[in-house]
Amino acid sequence: MPDIYDRAKATATRMLAPRSKGGKGLELVLRRETQGEYDPDAPTAPSELVVNGSGLREEYDSKYIDGTLIIRGDVKLLVSPVQLSGEDMPTPQNDDKITFDGTVYTVIAASPWNYAGLSVGFELQVRK
Repeated sequence: MPDIYDRAKATATRMLAPRSKGGKGLELVLRRETQGEYDPDAPTAPSELVVNGSGLREEYDSKYIDGTLIIRGDVKLLVSPVQLSGEDMPTPQNDDKITFDGTVYTVIAASPWNYAGLSVGFELQVRK
């Protein structure tokens, strides 16, 4: 029997799914540049992690825009805990790039919705 955390994850997944799949969100692509293992004899070639997911964009209320942590133009992305392929979404990190609705954003801050060790979604502050 699924517990409350599994149900919370399922609800977030369903709500943040792309509109084409009955949700309220849009598709997004998360890109992260990764480094291979260090080898002093050979330069490391960067590789890229590419993940297809979905989410929802919200504008920050003007009372939260302080000009230092949150600046004008920053937006909040609510990201599904599950990729479009059905696998768990990796936790977004600072400086990840997210393509959402034709715009490329950089992750400034990432806060997982973490209940008892289970990520049921992510709230991201992103900037153009």
